[in-house]
Amino acid sequence: MATYYAIPCPDGLRENFAKLVHNFEQGVTEPQNQLLIAVANDYTDKVIEVMILGNSELLDQTSIAAKVLNNVASVIKATAHTLIKQVLHKMKNQEMAPLAAQIRARKLILADQEYISFPVPSDLAQRYRHSFIAIRQGDISARPQLMEAMLEFSTLANHYFYVESIRPLKLGLITRKIADLGGVTINKASQAAIKKLIPSLNIEELQGFVDYLEPFFVDAT
Repeated sequence: MATYYAIPCPDGLRENFAKLVHNFEQGVTEPQNQLLIAVANDYTDKVIEVMILGNSELLDQTSIAAKVLNNVASVIKATAHTLIKQVLHKMKNQEMAPLAAQIRARKLILADQEYISFPVPSDLAQRYRHSFIAIRQGDISARPQLMEAMLEFSTLANHYFYVESIRPLKLGLITRKIADLGGVTINKASQAAIKKLIPSLNIEELQGFVDYLEPFFVDAT
């Protein structure tokens, strides 16, 4: 039994990605840049929507915590979209195929539902669930444990959603440096937001976070 962080995949993204994979498998000669850019952007936006903006919606939008989350979402989206366009717009189909393969590797299907997912190490999943139980019971002393789990999880998500996607692409020296810097920027923004956000939440807000977060952790054989 393995634990996954699993985001339900929207129909439009699922259909466009299926089309993209079909085109690559059939060896179409028509450039697939625009379709892959659209898929990569939609993929990124869905991850940001669930992992960051979904948490923001639980908070008073005038609060500092909500502003922190909205700001980090803007930074990550702008950074990712710029890099996606810069890296992919001139690539040939065969050069882009590894990115399509990486996006496909993040697909999980359970009971006919398709998810964007990545595996969560068992010790991290266990620490998350222990903090979820404690917070649901009103134990605010579990807040540091939740924050440490979220910091580790943030680095893991950056690895699966960003680093692994960029790594197999054949990039020039300058483009590679830009891409690597983008990954560092995204990770730093995420870590800073978590460190500022979680200590500011009261027990009721933490319980709202738990109710939102927990369903995304699923077990599968």
